[in-house]
Amino acid sequence: MGHTTGKRHLRRISAPKTWPIPKKGSYWIVKPSPGPWRMELGMPILLWIRDYLKYAKTAREVRYILVNKKAYVNGKPIKDPKFPVGLFDVLSFPDLGEYYRVIIDSKGKLQLKRIDEKEANLKITRIIRKQMVNGGKVQVTGLDGRNFLFDNPKDIKTGDSLLIKLSDQEILEKIPMEKDVLLFFYYGAKVGTLGKLKEIKVFKKPFGHTRIVVYEDLESKEIKETIWEYAIPVGKETPLITVK
Repeated sequence: MGHTTGKRHLRRISAPKTWPIPKKGSYWIVKPSPGPWRMELGMPILLWIRDYLKYAKTAREVRYILVNKKAYVNGKPIKDPKFPVGLFDVLSFPDLGEYYRVIIDSKGKLQLKRIDEKEANLKITRIIRKQMVNGGKVQVTGLDGRNFLFDNPKDIKTGDSLLIKLSDQEILEKIPMEKDVLLFFYYGAKVGTLGKLKEIKVFKKPFGHTRIVVYEDLESKEIKETIWEYAIPVGKETPLITVK
């Protein structure tokens, strides 16, 4: 599901506020290729390598890195410098022994967090869509655009998360949106924080309904509320991947 169409470049001043780039600089910056991420949740790999990590000084140097398969996203070499790398994706440089996960901090900025090689094969994705397909199976789609098939519709629901092994897309664990699960908030006023789910309030309306999560903030221990769609289940006692 692509989210970037139209002009090939983007005015720096129009870049998403979530991108960790300086406000001052060249007038134009690279725009992400069409891909799984909404533009505010994914930034082109060129900007991560050149502007954030400063592993290159120019776009040409970044292209050299990519063409020579020195940079991987979720275990696969990427050649497109505009390829969007987004929330919970893993950006790896195997020759350097360096592995990073994309997170979003409490200021609403995408960041790279250093992780170890073992964790670099893991990722969590939140289920945002569920539909029946041929053969009586159910297909679910993750926040990052990944699709998975389940035999039983009751096995998974929207709002749940999946812990997957990137090397073969194996589902290692289902993380249901249920009481006492740990939630990571990737959007809204509570962005970049963790909480333990207490309940889900449902407000029915003529055209759909609104869901609110009530949770205990892990740091302040205060009871807070936010929109259900902004919450990603990430584990039970502790997050199953690095999220902060």
